[in-house]
Amino acid sequence: MVGVASEMFGSAVRTGFCYWATDPMDNPHYDRFLFDYYQITGALPQTTTAAPLKDPALTRHVLGLFNLYRTTTNRFSVLSRAHLNQVHTAFSPEELLGVELILQGKEAQTAKAMVGRARERKEKRRGANKDGAIAFLERNHTTIACVSGFLVNMRQGRLRLVTPVPGSDRWPLGYPHSG
Repeated sequence: MVGVASEMFGSAVRTGFCYWATDPMDNPHYDRFLFDYYQITGALPQTTTAAPLKDPALTRHVLGLFNLYRTTTNRFSVLSRAHLNQVHTAFSPEELLGVELILQGKEAQTAKAMVGRARERKEKRRGANKDGAIAFLERNHTTIACVSGFLVNMRQGRLRLVTPVPGSDRWPLGYPHSG
């Protein structure tokens, strides 16, 4: 699949990333996929994970590939202050050198987008007259999609073109999608 994409899109395939509604660390062989991707394209795709502690050895292998090839900074989505402390306990400053920590917990200064499950929770709370409990979530973030391009789901054999749009009744996930 990566080879075909490389033939079709040329060097643009180097801008690929490996996450979208799933966590790369759910695949115990994810580091092998990254290595194969590098062998085909000459670049590592960006990895964003909210589960760097799920399998620290796998995470270290992924970080080791960055250290070896130095192509794209990885990102850890940090979901709470406790999670941040656990990340700093598990990984040394040197190991985190190629990692951008994306702070997304309640204490963070960035808000999550009001799409998907957050949007569903908001509607439930609104129905229960608890609007005030979720007001802090509503800032200027309108979508979880931060890219435009092809979304490839190898497991389902599906290819879609996606682009960010504001979350709405029509596009509750913050990007156009089908079925």
